[in-house]
Amino acid sequence: MELNPRTETRPKESNNQALARVATTPEILSASVLTICQNIDHSHINDMIGEISKQSAAIHNGDLARTESMLSAQAHTLDGLFAKLASKALSDDRIDMMERYMRLALKAQNQARATLQTLVELKTPKQFAFVKQANIGNQIQVNNGTAEKPARMRKTKKVQNELLEADHGQRLDTRAPGTAGKTDSPMATVGAKYRPPKHGR
Repeated sequence: MELNPRTETRPKESNNQALARVATTPEILSASVLTICQNIDHSHINDMIGEISKQSAAIHNGDLARTESMLSAQAHTLDGLFAKLASKALSDDRIDMMERYMRLALKAQNQARATLQTLVELKTPKQFAFVKQANIGNQIQVNNGTAEKPARMRKTKKVQNELLEADHGQRLDTRAPGTAGKTDSPMATVGAKYRPPKHGR
């Protein structure tokens, strides 16, 4: 393939690199296939490339008329295939052939549906709403290690400690002997009237 004047070599690009770049462009690939499918002489491939390039440029500029027409025509073609294959399935007495034709018919029908769906989305694009995410939740405080405890917890602990104290600054110790009162001294001797009588032996 010769280089097209519109696709001349770029700076620091060899002829082989330019040929590879041009040969892999969508317009070249499409023109190569279309000239074969439509039995167009290969000498007219540059005209085919030029036409496809114009249609691509129109799409880039926001003109989707050609694309809409293409999708509509493809949907009609697929619908025609569905009708043809469904008719062949219903007219064949062999179960295996009937099933084969019907499977192909349903595939064509599904492709027609997908094509029409694409056309509808192209005509009426979906509106996407971008909503800023807000994380709303209860405040949770986690105390690890030696982190300072909240004031509320410190106050509760202080009250609990005070309940365990007999007096201010003196903690309750259940193992220590009780404090003797004035009327009941543990070291005082028992009075005479409370002593048991002495019995002779």
